[in-house]
Amino acid sequence: GRMSYVSSIVETFGGVRAMAKAVGRPASTVQSWKDRGSIPDDHKPGVLAAAQRLGLGIEPPDFFPFDKNEAGTAA
Repeated sequence: GRMSYVSSIVETFGGVRAMAKAVGRPASTVQSWKDRGSIPDDHKPGVLAAAQRLGLGIEPPDFFPFDKNEAGTAA
Protein backbone atom coordinates (compact mmCIF):
# COMPACT_ATOMS: atom_id res chain seq x y z
CA GLY A 1 0.00 0.00 0.00
CA ARG A 2 0.89 3.66 -0.10
CA MET A 3 3.20 4.96 2.60
CA SER A 4 1.44 6.57 5.52
CA TYR A 5 2.15 10.20 6.26
CA VAL A 6 4.01 8.99 9.36
CA SER A 7 6.37 6.88 7.26
CA SER A 8 7.25 9.83 5.07
CA ILE A 9 7.82 12.07 8.11
CA VAL A 10 10.02 9.40 9.72
CA GLU A 11 11.95 9.11 6.46
CA THR A 12 12.41 12.88 6.32
CA PHE A 13 13.95 12.79 9.80
CA GLY A 14 16.29 10.02 8.62
CA GLY A 15 14.67 7.02 10.29
CA VAL A 16 12.96 5.98 13.49
CA ARG A 17 15.99 6.48 15.74
CA ALA A 18 16.87 9.86 14.30
CA MET A 19 13.31 11.07 14.68
CA ALA A 20 13.05 9.68 18.21
CA LYS A 21 16.21 11.54 19.18
CA ALA A 22 14.96 14.75 17.57
CA VAL A 23 11.62 14.68 19.39
CA GLY A 24 12.98 13.33 22.67
CA ARG A 25 10.96 10.10 22.65
CA PRO A 26 12.02 6.45 22.80
CA ALA A 27 12.51 4.81 19.41
CA SER A 28 9.79 2.32 20.41
CA THR A 29 7.27 5.19 20.64
CA VAL A 30 8.13 6.49 17.17
CA GLN A 31 8.03 2.93 15.81
CA SER A 32 4.53 2.46 17.24
CA TRP A 33 3.35 5.69 15.58
CA LYS A 34 4.80 4.42 12.32
CA ASP A 35 3.18 0.99 12.71
CA ARG A 36 -0.17 2.59 13.51
CA GLY A 37 0.19 5.11 10.71
CA SER A 38 -0.63 8.10 12.90
CA ILE A 39 0.99 10.47 15.36
CA PRO A 40 -1.17 11.39 18.38
CA ASP A 41 -2.44 14.95 18.10
CA ASP A 42 -0.77 16.00 21.33
CA HIS A 43 2.63 14.98 19.90
CA LYS A 44 2.27 16.67 16.53
CA PRO A 45 3.37 20.15 17.70
CA GLY A 46 6.57 18.71 19.17
CA VAL A 47 7.35 16.75 16.02
CA LEU A 48 6.69 19.84 13.89
CA ALA A 49 8.88 22.00 16.14
CA ALA A 50 11.73 19.47 15.95
CA ALA A 51 11.43 19.30 12.17
CA GLN A 52 11.50 23.07 11.84
CA ARG A 53 14.46 23.32 14.22
CA LEU A 54 16.32 20.89 11.97
CA GLY A 55 15.20 22.68 8.80
CA LEU A 56 13.50 19.60 7.35
CA GLY A 57 10.75 21.48 5.57
CA ILE A 58 7.90 19.61 7.27
CA GLU A 59 4.73 21.71 7.44
CA PRO A 60 1.43 21.23 9.30
CA PRO A 61 -0.33 19.85 6.16
CA ASP A 62 2.17 16.97 6.17
CA PHE A 63 0.41 15.64 9.27
CA PHE A 64 -2.85 15.03 7.46
CA PRO A 65 -2.98 11.54 6.01
CA PHE A 66 -3.61 12.27 2.36
CA ASP A 67 -1.56 13.25 -0.63
CA LYS A 68 -1.67 16.85 -1.72
CA ASN A 69 -2.69 15.45 -5.14
CA GLU A 70 -5.75 13.77 -3.63
CA ALA A 71 -6.90 16.76 -1.61
CA GLY A 72 -9.03 18.20 -4.37
CA THR A 73 -10.49 14.96 -5.67
CA ALA A 74 -12.68 13.83 -2.77
CA ALA A 75 -16.30 14.39 -3.76
